[in-house]
Amino acid sequence: MKMDNNRKIDINLVTTEEKQILLLLGKYSKYLYGNIFKELSISQSKGAEAILSLKNKGYIKNVGRSSFYELNISLE
Repeated sequence: MKMDNNRKIDINLVTTEEKQILLLLGKYSKYLYGNIFKELSISQSKGAEAILSLKNKGYIKNVGRSSFYELNISLE
């Protein structure tokens, strides 16, 4: 899936956990899956749910075949 730089989302229309993850990935070009939970101090279950939701919406993606994630959209 290639990045859709033209697609922008309103970050205020996602859950709190999703927003935290999007902002973190916006600050860094990519971030390791497990470290996202640690950095944001969110439980693994809530974090995993948020990442799956963001991935299904096409907002984030895996970097290659690694455990890193990056934005797949632009933030407003």
